[in-house]
Amino acid sequence: MTLRGFLELFTEPAQVLSAESAVVTSSRVSFLEDSPQVRRLPDGTAIVSEKLIQQLHAQGVNPPHVPRFSALRLQDPTGAGTPLERRLARELELDGADLPHLAEPAWQHMARVTASADLTEVLPSIISYFGAAFLQGRTTFTFVDLVNDLGISLFEGGRLTYDTFRLKEFFRPVESSGVAFLHSAYQEPLAAEHLRDPGSGESIPKTAPRLTEQVREFLYRGSRQVSRVPTDDCVLPSGTYLVGPSHHLMYRRVERPVRFDRFPVTVGRYNRFLEAVRQYGSQQWDHPDKPAEFSHEPWKERLKIQEYFTDPAYENHPAICVNYWSAYAFARFEGKRLPTSLEWEAAARGDDGRLFPWGDEIDLDIVSCADSWSGRPLITYEAWREDLDRGRLSQTMPGPVDAHPGNVSPFGVREMVGNVWEITGTVLEDLNEVVICGGSYDNPHRALQTSSKGLAQRRGCSNAVGFRCVEELG
Repeated sequence: MTLRGFLELFTEPAQVLSAESAVVTSSRVSFLEDSPQVRRLPDGTAIVSEKLIQQLHAQGVNPPHVPRFSALRLQDPTGAGTPLERRLARELELDGADLPHLAEPAWQHMARVTASADLTEVLPSIISYFGAAFLQGRTTFTFVDLVNDLGISLFEGGRLTYDTFRLKEFFRPVESSGVAFLHSAYQEPLAAEHLRDPGSGESIPKTAPRLTEQVREFLYRGSRQVSRVPTDDCVLPSGTYLVGPSHHLMYRRVERPVRFDRFPVTVGRYNRFLEAVRQYGSQQWDHPDKPAEFSHEPWKERLKIQEYFTDPAYENHPAICVNYWSAYAFARFEGKRLPTSLEWEAAARGDDGRLFPWGDEIDLDIVSCADSWSGRPLITYEAWREDLDRGRLSQTMPGPVDAHPGNVSPFGVREMVGNVWEITGTVLEDLNEVVICGGSYDNPHRALQTSSKGLAQRRGCSNAVGFRCVEELG
């Protein structure tokens, strides 16, 4: 391995390490994994670089035997903020012990500098130009390009030098005829503002680099400042949506609008399907590849509560212990289909890339997960395993689908994370597996993000897996 090759291994972690403090360790267990700072985080991530795996395979090394690179975003519990946040706070003369999130002072600073440079009218063009450039992977700009795209007004006296550049407070000189941003935290808010434009999704190149977690957070926090009313019709409009985990954020397009079931399919709804199957058979609704030996009856031997489908007390609980073939047939029975994993995540995240359907905040009171059953945060695998081994999670089970009114997405879809994983229509044919989304009652809270996905055998079923349907609109 060359020095250059080794440094390239940090390309992916570096995309996570934006304007917030962070630590990268190469140990199997981060020494910070159970610290108070990390307990505040919903989205720490462990990364194995694809480049590292390729190089290891080429040298005959088994990748699992190599320590994983871990990237953790840290928030200072004292409220002192990162060095960049503190510097911006001083420049903006912000008072108070608790500094606002970086998104607020970064944008205030941008607006103040453009106003003092008499460039307020050009600000929309500045947002579009530098925001789009970020999505194209451009971080350096020549003076000639700036003039051609934004006008000579960016320079005093018409002289193309760094000293006459009216926005130089955000930039550093590059050679003699160009500039680069001092910090990605100056270009990332512009990228977030650009993405907030409804038409921006159409201009995102298919080869765009991965977005940083910081851009996602700027997008979410900036959107909180915009006065808009969430919809409640459970309709996911067609459009481009931010999807993926924090270290692999992407924009993907939903081609046609769909209306989601407000709640996961309940025992009561599924029992009506079973009555129809018993009376008419299921051939008209079955998947063409469904194995003949499978029926649509719940796998009762797997049920933690044997009377789950017969006791009226559970009628409003999610239908569980049914496989992909049965979920597919049920959806057709109701004139619907299963959502794709892309549609599911877009409906859960909304158009601002939130971590949870209700926002970025951890709230154990509005979700059914292992933490809420345990009564304490279960940040590490060891903490979850300890509670499991000691029996603290022995009584976990699905609850009513409408038990948490706060667990609602921007489109009015309820209970999308926690309680039960949800089967989607995204199938990996070669593996005979289906993508499931959302996490369940026995997963820790950090596993319940809108990007949480797993795989399940199409023939398999579980107490922790249910489903919901969508109706195509036009």
